Amino acid sequence: MRPSRVELRLPGPEQLPERLESLWRSSVRKHRPVHSVQCPLSDPREADYDAFFGIARVSGASSLLLSKALATTVSAMASLPEAATEPALHQALDAARLAPLGEPGLNPDAPAQQRWIHGHRLFFALTQGAIVGLQDALAAPRARSCGQGVHATRVFLRASAAAMRLTSSFSRSAYECSVRPSMAPPQHDATGFSGLWSADHRVLITRLRAWGAMHEEICTDSCRARRRLMDAVDEVYTAHIGICERFVGDGPSLLGGSDNSLDTLGDLARHRGRLL
Repeated sequence: MRPSRVELRLPGPEQLPERLESLWRSSVRKHRPVHSVQCPLSDPREADYDAFFGIARVSGASSLLLSKALATTVSAMASLPEAATEPALHQALDAARLAPLGEPGLNPDAPAQQRWIHGHRLFFALTQGAIVGLQDALAAPRARSCGQGVHATRVFLRASAAAMRLTSSFSRSAYECSVRPSMAPPQHDATGFSGLWSADHRVLITRLRAWGAMHEEICTDSCRARRRLMDAVDEVYTAHIGICERFVGDGPSLLGGSDNSLDTLGDLARHRGRLL
């Protein structure tokens, strides 16, 4: 079941800019109309994941699209009372050189399903920001490959962890009665619904792997930028495990795998940590 909602337009992850400067330049023109063409993802699971959260993939002006998405999604969730303890959200706007929108955000009394949708939309946009940061680091001269791109990636990842905490700040009963059923048959046709279906997550992992391989050739293990980036990746997976503990406990996830969802996520987190 996919409630009707205004779609959030995002570029495909492979179309994102390679330089942070492109994102910064677009941020000063974020009120300019974006003329673009819809380009749904070809992978059926990735397209299904997009459709559930109301994401429309479009071509053209990728930097401007991402700037608009970041400003919109951060502002929607930053209006929640709990966001006062999550400064990483505004740090993400700073990293993109954006200002928060003045329009009203998500209502604190909004149903759990609405918070789930808006929180994931924020996670989509922040993941794309992290991809741009890594691409900037990969494109930079090697002497600066641990510089501004890696710093921005860390900021966007820490904001992603904050987004997860805000997304899940409702009761377990609301998750069991409303949110989880919406992601599984008969309400949702596809089985095994998972964040691993995210196209942005897929590209983020490839960029983390590429940066890790490059870093291994030019820096020592004591590199501060690498340690801080690893800490940010760990914070994201810790937040994800926290959601699972809150709503599923030691039961199975929709993804499947181990009968214990926490074991499944723990294995995934350890695997991701080895990318760096």
